[in-house]
Amino acid sequence: MLFKHRSLRNFVVAVGCLGAVAVSPTADAKKGGEDAGKRLSDRAEITDLTYCYAEATDAIGNGDFAKGKQTYKECFTPNADIGAYFPGADPNGPPGVGAIGPEAWAVEVQNVFNDSGYVATHHLVSNVRIDLDGNTATMTSYLSATHVIDPDGAIEVAHGTYFDTVVRTPQGWRIAKRKLLLIDFVRLEAPAP
Repeated sequence: MLFKHRSLRNFVVAVGCLGAVAVSPTADAKKGGEDAGKRLSDRAEITDLTYCYAEATDAIGNGDFAKGKQTYKECFTPNADIGAYFPGADPNGPPGVGAIGPEAWAVEVQNVFNDSGYVATHHLVSNVRIDLDGNTATMTSYLSATHVIDPDGAIEVAHGTYFDTVVRTPQGWRIAKRKLLLIDFVRLEAPAP
């Protein structure tokens, strides 16, 4: 017998059962009548949108405008409202950079990157939070981005939070509105040799 004391065995069984309930997707399974599998699938698809966005942005930042523009179409609704607010800007005012639709946004991103002299970019997204409500959702996520100006000496680093409104479409979940609030945008340079 593995457990010599019956009370210890009962305790282990009870803890195991509680652990199974705590990690079981059915513990929060049926919010609004949706089953756990569907909710998990929706959350995964919505989370992928923010990674889709980073991939598209980096395609443009690394010189592949066509790929970036096409990938944005997989992230956004055709009439998505997209805007970025620079540090200190009023988040209720007009964005520093904005566009309606993924194609127009791709052009804006390319213009900003070209005007800034970026030769490469690297966008990381984390801390994704999703609130599902039927066929709509809100999502927030954190941004940490590196923009390379000179591979041997200068980069710009940005941090901020994305605030998204997401909708279910016949093609799957898409971002209908994205607002980026940047908290910092810092230029770093390597010391002279």
